[in-house]
Amino acid sequence: MSIDLTLVGQFIVFITMLLLMKKMLYVPLNDAMEARTQKIEAGLAAADAGLEAKAKADADAALQLDAAKSKAQEIVSAAERRAAEVKEEAVIKARLEAVAIVDAGKEELASEVSRAKQDLREEVAGIALQAAEKIVGVELDAKRHAALIHASISKGFDAA
Repeated sequence: MSIDLTLVGQFIVFITMLLLMKKMLYVPLNDAMEARTQKIEAGLAAADAGLEAKAKADADAALQLDAAKSKAQEIVSAAERRAAEVKEEAVIKARLEAVAIVDAGKEELASEVSRAKQDLREEVAGIALQAAEKIVGVELDAKRHAALIHASISKGFDAA
């Protein structure tokens, strides 16, 4: 078995090619793949952080929404209470005005009845005086008879 120079030359060329390939191809390729792996891992970590931030933001938004709904419900409740108070005040005011109107009407009616009674008394007194004058045929003492007639009519109307 002889090892000739060609085999040794081929072996040296093979080793040199391996070293050159390692230095020029494998190391840069390995570094590029390592950088790419780190970049992908950083992207995945950023995506996870983004998902966590989104979950936190969603939770915060839900809390704020619940708080806003609660505040809106409080505002609506307060408005409903105020509307009920205003309605009750309006009803009370209307009732008081109605009572005042009825009282004023009763006073006016009492005044009209009193005035009508007085007018009727005077008219009856005048008719009675005229009737007495016609019956007697002479003019009587008008003041004396008017006082008697008024007294009689007053007794009669007061009894009614």
